[in-house]
Amino acid sequence: MTMVCRISTLWKYRDMRTLIIENSRIRLVILLDKGADIIELRYKPLDLDLMWHSPTGWRNPVMETSPNPNNMGGFLDYYGGGWQDIVPSAGGASVTHRGAALGIHGESSMLPWSCEILEDGVEEVSAHLWVEGVRYPFRLDKWIEVRRDEEKLYVRERLSNPSNQALEYSWLQHPSFGEPFLEPKCKIRIPTPAEVIVLEGEPLGRLQPGTYEWPTVAGKDGKPIDLSIIPSREIVAEETSFIANMREGWYILSNPKLDLGFGLAWDIGVYRYLWFWQNYNAPDYPWYGTAWNIALEPCTSYPGGLPAQIQRKTHITIPPKGHLETSLTAFVLSNPEKIGKLDVRGESE
Repeated sequence: MTMVCRISTLWKYRDMRTLIIENSRIRLVILLDKGADIIELRYKPLDLDLMWHSPTGWRNPVMETSPNPNNMGGFLDYYGGGWQDIVPSAGGASVTHRGAALGIHGESSMLPWSCEILEDGVEEVSAHLWVEGVRYPFRLDKWIEVRRDEEKLYVRERLSNPSNQALEYSWLQHPSFGEPFLEPKCKIRIPTPAEVIVLEGEPLGRLQPGTYEWPTVAGKDGKPIDLSIIPSREIVAEETSFIANMREGWYILSNPKLDLGFGLAWDIGVYRYLWFWQNYNAPDYPWYGTAWNIALEPCTSYPGGLPAQIQRKTHITIPPKGHLETSLTAFVLSNPEKIGKLDVRGESE
């Protein structure tokens, strides 16, 4: 018998409220008290979670305070993996903008979110989630929907500026992937042609700064590196490259051994860049060589942090009382090699 859709806010994880959404094919667990992080995206036929789980685990920012607060903010102390919205400043650099100390990756992923169940039916379930900034005036609303028997997650979002002045923002989707779904020789596919931008200043990066055509870039040793293939488990590296000038907004990350993939489609007019974070056994804080994961992150802007994005003129500005709306669709793909492209409306070819 095919299972109907289900949705619940009755359960807690490590004393944090959750939103659980599922149908016969997929199960989502969303951590409402910590950024509305998607901490589980499980493909039920294989009982396989596609999300990365940090070795440090999921910490409760209300009950487990950092011992020595610093100007980096708390993102890395409490980052458990999964998928979160990052706003109003996206990037791994501690920033202060318009007098607000925003730390690394802004505010939205560190705050508790409100949640209201909108639809609790046999054929579909949906919820409305929202959060308001503390140090920077923003409001982010998110509507999530799952339909019966579909291996898809539909997301609609609205970023609002309720203040009386125009304000700069950057906005990042931050899904990260790890074992057992992520393995060496997993493949990344994006619409081509597209550019890869590698910036200077990454001491553990393997890549030589420059602009390249996806997927081949030069390594620091001069040898070519194919970014579309996940490398050996033994590599030690941490680096973020930026993919620009994509014709369409979608990617597919596939595991050929499992014949399983994750796909994401988005509005390329809003998220104009795709960040590719590779984190392979990097030493020292915060994982001390115990993490092996990647993230493929649609973003409005690049590089990291509002000041640098404003200087490069890749930020977005929302007028007083204005807002920006967009949609995304996430796919769990049981035969990813047969898919030609993805569409934000939930269609695949």
